[in-house]
Amino acid sequence: MNLDDALVGHWSSLPFSYGVMEASELGLLDDGRGWSAWFNADALCVTRLLWRCPEPGVVELHAKWSVEGPLGDGPGASPFSRVELVEPMDQVTRHRYVIEPAVPLPGADPVLAVDFEEPVEFCCQYARGSRTIGPEDDPSHLVLPHQ
Repeated sequence: MNLDDALVGHWSSLPFSYGVMEASELGLLDDGRGWSAWFNADALCVTRLLWRCPEPGVVELHAKWSVEGPLGDGPGASPFSRVELVEPMDQVTRHRYVIEPAVPLPGADPVLAVDFEEPVEFCCQYARGSRTIGPEDDPSHLVLPHQ
């Protein structure tokens, strides 16, 4: 399995989403599993996926399962107040990317970011979060634990 170790970890579009009503996150585990999440003030949609890098600078995302619903009540609670849709998926997309420093807002300090040529969950730029994540960090983990 070809994985780019530089992609492993948590990525968030929040620093680049100033004034936007929605944001996205990516979680890419070092074993080729992961998830993408799209959320706004009312709802959350999580797509469980497999990922690999078939060539340098290209990531392939294989969507396997999706869940969505209204947001839960906050820290310690399920991220979903109720689950409205759970469905299996089988969709593969390829995305060219570059990892480099980027300035999220004029005058802000640069952050390490992945910049996708085409949007992933509606966003092209994601700031580096924690490199150490596990399956339990997936927002849909309580709906369907990773196996």
